[in-house]
Amino acid sequence: MLLDLNHFKKVNDRHGHAAGDSLLKQFSEELRSNTRPSDVVGRWGGDEFIMVLDCDLPGAQAQVERMQKWVFGEYTIPIGTGTVKVKIHVDSSVGVAQWQPGETASQVIERADASMYKQKELSQR
Repeated sequence: MLLDLNHFKKVNDRHGHAAGDSLLKQFSEELRSNTRPSDVVGRWGGDEFIMVLDCDLPGAQAQVERMQKWVFGEYTIPIGTGTVKVKIHVDSSVGVAQWQPGETASQVIERADASMYKQKELSQR
């Protein structure tokens, strides 16, 4: 599973990179705390995250639904010196792909990436 935070650039542009970093840290902690110990979660780069789930495709879809309820939503981030805080709504485009016998890890990630960008296009309409 690949996730790309929607409209993250606006956070950096409006509130600065320190605020964006704070949001990424909070989001990653929330993401990690809402997965099973057998799952692997990491930052893929920029505002993208990767998850390797120990389940089938329907299980992954159920995980996406849980994330929409528990991980996506309002985050409070400090601005400037931290005395001022703002609420930011966070959601993500999510791409899911299930490993097929004979596939390399790169091929699975490419399929998840294509799925994620398709979701991103739909969310921007």
